[in-house]
Amino acid sequence: MPEPAKSAPKKGSKKAVTKTAGKGGKKRKRSRKESYAIYVYKVLKQVHPDTGISSKAMGIMNSFVNDIFERIADRRASAAAR
Repeated sequence: MPEPAKSAPKKGSKKAVTKTAGKGGKKRKRSRKESYAIYVYKVLKQVHPDTGISSKAMGIMNSFVNDIFERIADRRASAAAR
């Protein structure tokens, strides 16, 4: 009997991964990128469980969330200066 397929990792999850070099080389860590992709994906699945999202669209959504948070921070900073 074939074994059940393991679930693939979710799109957009960014984790630090160690890479090994050739013989006797040092391990190098991949830089960790901050992204809202996992949160956007979770909300999308709550609203539309059968709908997916492309990596290009996820990049646009990530830029959108960053922009909104930046605007909120700017407005809050200007309100605090008064």
